[in-house]
Amino acid sequence: MTLTFSRLLLPLALTLSACGQTQYFAPPPVTTDLRVNVRAATVQVNEVSIPEYAVNQEIPIQQADGSLTTDTDRLWADLPDRAMQAALARHLNTITDARVAAEPWPLSGFPEVELSIFVEDMIVRANGTLSLTGTYAIKSETGRDRIQTFDLAAPVVDLASYPAILAAHEAAWLQLAEAVARDL
Repeated sequence: MTLTFSRLLLPLALTLSACGQTQYFAPPPVTTDLRVNVRAATVQVNEVSIPEYAVNQEIPIQQADGSLTTDTDRLWADLPDRAMQAALARHLNTITDARVAAEPWPLSGFPEVELSIFVEDMIVRANGTLSLTGTYAIKSETGRDRIQTFDLAAPVVDLASYPAILAAHEAAWLQLAEAVARDL
């Protein structure tokens, strides 16, 4: 009797566990036609600082009442700050003529320029836009140090679609890379 009961429960347990599988999402790559000649030959993108609500793999989405909610079954495929750092390095390598890498510096010697990003807000708003605001600092061993603020927005085509939400993140990161490239 116990064996038959166990045989009935096993398929039910497997079915229920399959329903709750975690889905992981990565931003789709985007490209730009912008090309900028910069003064620096080498640029290091330092670790990106993002708000606590955005640090985890859960993707916060603002509700109509202003609260941020997450779905623990739908996650970033990477940590958001690491994904943003990698995207900025990738975009800056494409946009500029400099050799760009994320820290720790993988090449010999030291980078001529260090880029630090401090994100204040990285929120998928209830109105269907991703808001990305903050400050970036460019530390140059051979030129002028600079600090700039940024206030960027990217449309989220479908708030119920996690691929659309991550596509908006990638689009905003590209906008930031374009702005930084112009300042290098």
